[in-house]
Amino acid sequence: MNRRFTPQHTLMCHLALASVLAMAPAVLLAAPLSAAVRHYDIPAGTLDQVLNRYASESNVLLTIDSKLTAGRSSTGLHGDYVLDAGFSTILAGSGLDAISDGTRGGYVLRTAHVGAPAATVADAVLPAVKVNALAGDPNGLPVPYAGAQVATGSRVGMLGNLDVMDTPFNTVSYTRQLIQDQQAYSVSDVLANNPSARILYPDNDGSTDFFIRGNKVSQLDIAYDGLYGIGTPGIESLERIEVLIGANALLNGLGPIGGVGAYINQVPKKAPEDPVAQVSFGYIGGQLGGSVDVGRRFGADKQFGIRFNGAYRDGDTEADNQSRKVGTATLSMDWRSPDNHVRLSTNFGYRENDNDSPARTLYMYSNTFKIPAPPSDPKSNWQNAWSYDNTRTTFATARGEVDITPNVTAYVAIGGSQFREEQLFANSFLMNSNGDVGQNQVYWPLYRNTISGEAGVRGTLQTGPVKHNWSLALSGLRENNGIVATTLETTFTNLYRPVFIAQPSIAGLADSNNVPRTTETELYGIAFADTMSVLHDRVQLTLGLREQGVSANNFSTTGVQTSTYDKSALTPAVGLNVRATQDVSLYANYIEGLQQGGQAPTGYSNAGESFAPFISKQYEVGAKYDFGNFLATLSAYQISTPNAQADGLVYGVNGEQRTRGLELNTFGEIAHGVRLLGGAALIDARQTHTANGTNDGKRVTGAANFQLNLGAEWDPVFLPGWTVSGRAIYTGSEYIDAGNKQSIPSWVRYDAGVRYLTVIAGHQTAFRFNVENLTNRSYWIGGQGFVMQSRPRTFLGSVSVAL
Repeated sequence: MNRRFTPQHTLMCHLALASVLAMAPAVLLAAPLSAAVRHYDIPAGTLDQVLNRYASESNVLLTIDSKLTAGRSSTGLHGDYVLDAGFSTILAGSGLDAISDGTRGGYVLRTAHVGAPAATVADAVLPAVKVNALAGDPNGLPVPYAGAQVATGSRVGMLGNLDVMDTPFNTVSYTRQLIQDQQAYSVSDVLANNPSARILYPDNDGSTDFFIRGNKVSQLDIAYDGLYGIGTPGIESLERIEVLIGANALLNGLGPIGGVGAYINQVPKKAPEDPVAQVSFGYIGGQLGGSVDVGRRFGADKQFGIRFNGAYRDGDTEADNQSRKVGTATLSMDWRSPDNHVRLSTNFGYRENDNDSPARTLYMYSNTFKIPAPPSDPKSNWQNAWSYDNTRTTFATARGEVDITPNVTAYVAIGGSQFREEQLFANSFLMNSNGDVGQNQVYWPLYRNTISGEAGVRGTLQTGPVKHNWSLALSGLRENNGIVATTLETTFTNLYRPVFIAQPSIAGLADSNNVPRTTETELYGIAFADTMSVLHDRVQLTLGLREQGVSANNFSTTGVQTSTYDKSALTPAVGLNVRATQDVSLYANYIEGLQQGGQAPTGYSNAGESFAPFISKQYEVGAKYDFGNFLATLSAYQISTPNAQADGLVYGVNGEQRTRGLELNTFGEIAHGVRLLGGAALIDARQTHTANGTNDGKRVTGAANFQLNLGAEWDPVFLPGWTVSGRAIYTGSEYIDAGNKQSIPSWVRYDAGVRYLTVIAGHQTAFRFNVENLTNRSYWIGGQGFVMQSRPRTFLGSVSVAL
């Protein structure tokens, strides 16, 4: 269907914005943000680092010629300043000054001219290099917030990079610094800092499924460099992990599974301005290994960059009879034109992950008995020592951006991956409260070939007092899957007294390279969004539409088509962000999205079955307060989605689920050298419109009513270079079955750590030591019709040396 945006549409948009302004607080009519007094505590660093941090915290755009700041340093900025006074203090004695570029809130750096009026950019003679203050490095990433654990902003899908205070959603971007300091070895380790997220499947050193805002987010829906279907290349190669909590279909399109709870994006490392070379050696619960990170830029203007990351680990884990071998290699290359108007990048990677006797889910055979306590020792493992789960991932991506004009940018990206997995394991079912377990010994090879892409154009224009940041985006994904599960034999064991058997033969069965196609999926979408801003960007209204389509076919192992669906929908989104003051943002959003119906997970009798797509709806309001070095977000939301969960040994859809909740997220420094990260979440996830009303009002399986994640770090002033850390993770009780007859109790996990940064023989060196599950507590982690045993106490140690 063709749609045209007429002058009448534009008039309607302006009228809508005018009605919003009529309800805005009177304080919005006050002086511009640049006139506000604000407290700053910016540490010393290079001049461009300090200026970018200052511009980011001041919410202004700053244009910098890197030749002017090269080799210069700054003592930082500490105290209360209006905008111009802050620039003057930072630049004192440098022979430079910052002047208005003639736009609202824009500044440009130039050589100071004695006696010359600081009026407009016309007074300065500089190359036309436009740098967004959010882009704290040449690769366009928002600068880290105080404490360096979280960034000041993140990519918000088709809207591009946005400051967290200008985003009408609940977002957080975890930095490479946090990943390294916490010694995270998967995406789930990083999301352990977020109170809204819980793992929904055992994390065997790969990305697991998550339960976020009462809704499943599959590992297949985790994006890489903004593209779905690429996979998880290994945490060592990532610069950031960006998370947008809640529905996001307009912004990012439809993922392979279509999770509605959140959008998770892995940001790859690229070559920085200065050469980087680091080697690390580490220990994780019995595994020994190391990693290397090397990158630099070449050319007179450092146009070409290359970065390589490699990692390898091998050895036992803390669990009984369990071992793991992981190897990764990624190569990132990028090129930018001398004027930075053209930017190209590519990423290539390979990941190999061999798990012996990995952790598994334990399904409920029925809901007629009380779930017994887990084995008292979390090291206990009832999987046979010969069981395994081996994966291979190969991927490549390419992205290009061109600034057509100073205010219009076009982009295109494409990526593809090949994924192979072979599993030989016991699919386990808890049969009674005595801990008896029935096991189907299963051989499960699968393959997944995916290609995905996006293209679009975005820009800025001014219509009277209204500034428009508009974006048009196209997206598509094609995926072929082949899955064959063969039950070899049925055996029995017990949680507390495991009975192990000899390895069954898989002779004559197809491997992952030879299984037949069982599912074929095509996703496509086109979206348009316009963010209209007035009053120096203090009021921003985003309106958007996405036409989303999904086509899926299921096949039997003999190649016979068993089901098909093809559906499309036009879904809207509205977001409002109001900067009530310099430090306070109020936001609201309503967003709909066509979501893939998902698949029945491993363990059920209909595993692999795909379900019809559906339309989700989210309402959300929130407030964000920036204390200067500490930021807090409070959100309230409601999401309506189909109720997909277990009914005995069959996984299907029964009615809808309505999830309401409150979320508090915090990050930053509450005092010098003291950092907090985490928050709390209240979740009320209920089933509605179920068959005959049987389960109406009952809680959704796997959704706790309260979750808390709170971590702290402290740099003792009397121990220079040292940092101590701690974290508590609490999850309330959960129901495991749809009828709310089986439940598991609440649990809490404590983590702790210490690190020491020093210089040895002229090389920056970091020693890190962390402990997960400090008390070695054994507890059940809840899922949808199943439970998982907690990780045992795990020690992590590493040494990193900058060469």
